[in-house]
Amino acid sequence: MPGQGGLPTATDHQGGFAGTAETADGLRAITWKNGSYSVFPRIGTLTDYEVADENRAGTIVGTARVSFPGVSVSTAFRSRGGVLEELPKLGSNTKAAALGINDAGDITGYVWGDSSGLTTVVRWPAAQPGAVTTLPGLAPDPTSPQAVDEDGSVLLLRDSGLAIWRAGTITRLGTLPGLRFPDGTAFSNGRVVGHATYNGKNVGVYWDQQGAAHVLPNSSYNLSNGNPDFDLNRDGLITGRIDEAHGGNDLNGTGYGVWRQGAWVSNFGDLKLDLPSRVGDDGTVGGARMNADQTFRPYTWRCS
Repeated sequence: MPGQGGLPTATDHQGGFAGTAETADGLRAITWKNGSYSVFPRIGTLTDYEVADENRAGTIVGTARVSFPGVSVSTAFRSRGGVLEELPKLGSNTKAAALGINDAGDITGYVWGDSSGLTTVVRWPAAQPGAVTTLPGLAPDPTSPQAVDEDGSVLLLRDSGLAIWRAGTITRLGTLPGLRFPDGTAFSNGRVVGHATYNGKNVGVYWDQQGAAHVLPNSSYNLSNGNPDFDLNRDGLITGRIDEAHGGNDLNGTGYGVWRQGAWVSNFGDLKLDLPSRVGDDGTVGGARMNADQTFRPYTWRCS
């Protein structure tokens, strides 16, 4: 690591990870591969970086921001040749965020203005460098997309609930009696994981490839501390918070577990110290472990 702390938030699904780390120059985007790391230079004066995704070629995408009184900047970026480059915005929109990149190099995200409150889902096609396009059947909407699947499908959180946009058609995800305020956090191979309130309890939720909702047994969540949320890979391997009855700590946001396609598997690592954040299709999990000095250092685990 180049500094005191770091967290992987994306993976190339081949043992490599990307995320952010503290450096002498502040928070920076970083990749880890084969036991070494690479730090990306900042984009101009932007100081806050979020890495959303990485494809198998090692290209990362995400969002860079800076905010102080009277100024708020948000721009989507991709990596190329060891640096981060800004992605173009659409029309009169002044801000942009990137959510995902597939193995073909197509990038999906969204743009918005300063006052309308509407976001527009967009794609930066690999075959059209410098171009940004809208997706058919997705008019500007008050809510934002949540995640992107490898085939280009987009997970949406709308006033009517969670839905999937796929090739111009929007399909709502299923719900359950007593399930309220659903939110999606990861989308892979047609499966979705997220969280909701179920009969008054904060729980993790898994939606299968048919869109049916399943409450994750023994699960919980805490959105107030910034610890990693639920994640899954293409095979439906899930990591996320467990409830206090099974060893979790809702106040601290610690205590993680493993599920497979909605079924409970086991606790994850050390319940007090380990924070899994990203599950690769190869079964490798990236995350952080809290050291004795309260620093979160990046780690990988292998699920078998």
